[in-house]
Amino acid sequence: MKITYNDESHATDMIETGGTLDVDLYSYFYGLVRQIPRGMVSTYGDLARALGDIAASRACGYMLSINPDPEGTPCYKVVRSDGTVGKYTHILGEIEKIRRLERDGVTVEGDSVNNFEQIRFKDFETDFPLNALRNEQERVRSMVDLTDDFDASRVAAVDVSYDDEYGYGAMAIDDGGNIEIRESVQEVRFPYIPGYLAFREFKFIKDLAGNFDGVLLIDGNGLLHPRKIGLASYAGVMLNIPTIGVAKSLLLGTVSDNWVHMGEEKVAYVINKNTIVSPGHKVSLGSSVDLVKKLSHGKYPDILKVAHNNTVRLRHEKQKLMS
Repeated sequence: MKITYNDESHATDMIETGGTLDVDLYSYFYGLVRQIPRGMVSTYGDLARALGDIAASRACGYMLSINPDPEGTPCYKVVRSDGTVGKYTHILGEIEKIRRLERDGVTVEGDSVNNFEQIRFKDFETDFPLNALRNEQERVRSMVDLTDDFDASRVAAVDVSYDDEYGYGAMAIDDGGNIEIRESVQEVRFPYIPGYLAFREFKFIKDLAGNFDGVLLIDGNGLLHPRKIGLASYAGVMLNIPTIGVAKSLLLGTVSDNWVHMGEEKVAYVINKNTIVSPGHKVSLGSSVDLVKKLSHGKYPDILKVAHNNTVRLRHEKQKLMS
């Protein structure tokens, strides 16, 4: 799969490498922002639609907040959907945003852009990259197999935490009572967007669990996903290993007697409010629930806590080095 980014300065590719897509959505997004003409504005939602999904609106705000080149990438041109100017990452905040807009010929009364709809730019040149990623999810979903095909004698867990554009992945392997820890620290060029976690975290899982031959618990969802291809299912198919998703919060579905339904289908089980289990790949829903119950004793599984605590340790170690 290859996508050319619409950036005046350079072309960036979405490259399929070793069974995973390494997606630099930041560069693509900043290229979209640079398309907004002088004297015009756009909104977070307009940019999200140009990426291919309104669900990316919050991510657009985040990427603007860490814009590394505010002079070359004019994030001050991005305003709220009601025409108010909104926040601006500058010591003077909104005052500086208004100053820059007015320098471009945009008039602002109070905190609202005059003639907002007339100067609102939506005509982005874009390939809608999130559309391509949804197509990739559909392709992988067709390969998910929830028939039991696993050996529970080896269990591991993986988690990733973040510090701006760096991710800290840790994998804890319980091999007969001995815990092995694997670590992976990588730059991340894909923000958190609901429904697209695989394109942010799978590269960590691949790095950590590429040669693992047991059952892998993943901090995230499997079948419990808008397109039924959450991180655990995606990783399981791509690595061809048994996986189970264990999420800390319930983001969709309806609950009846602890079972989570999407429509008429059972897709997950709530052990407690911080432990929601859904099958990933090569493990049925029933077996996923039974295994996690055995490991958790009604609580969040210890093996996942170990993985999470190690991601926090890695992050703190990096922060100390930078301070």
